[in-house]
Amino acid sequence: MVELSRLVPRTCPPPTSTSISGVSDPSAAPESADERHAPTPLSVKLWFAWAFALLAVTGLLLGRIVEFIDFSERAPFSLLGIFMMIELAVVLFGITVAMQRKRIAHRFAVVIALLPVPVLAGLPPVLLEMPPEAANGWYVLTVPLGALISAALVIALLRPAARAYFSEP
Repeated sequence: MVELSRLVPRTCPPPTSTSISGVSDPSAAPESADERHAPTPLSVKLWFAWAFALLAVTGLLLGRIVEFIDFSERAPFSLLGIFMMIELAVVLFGITVAMQRKRIAHRFAVVIALLPVPVLAGLPPVLLEMPPEAANGWYVLTVPLGALISAALVIALLRPAARAYFSEP
């Protein structure tokens, strides 16, 4: 009589890593998705902190932005409102793709890293209706601070570790 096991071909490959006893080595198990990726670089963590802070500030200022807009027939929109909606869309999409580690997220991260100057320097004087002298003092304080934050984030994001973090197609 012919054995059935000789007639039926093997469909699964034999174990690739076996110990002396012939049992599979559990340490040779395939890596999970989390084990394939390197840990998050500090620059990306700082960028996430900035992006979420920007999102929080936008949310807190949204009521004031809506108050600021004059809904008259002559001007049913404002440049500030358009800027804030574009900024909100870019930040939300940037955070979403960065959490997925997509390659395009690196470009969004660099763009979002350039937002400290307009957000820190430009919004408060307009929204709080500061007098010109106070606004000038505010600019003197926040433009260099925003430029410093932007430069630090952009330089950190252009490092190889940050680029490698965004590796998914």
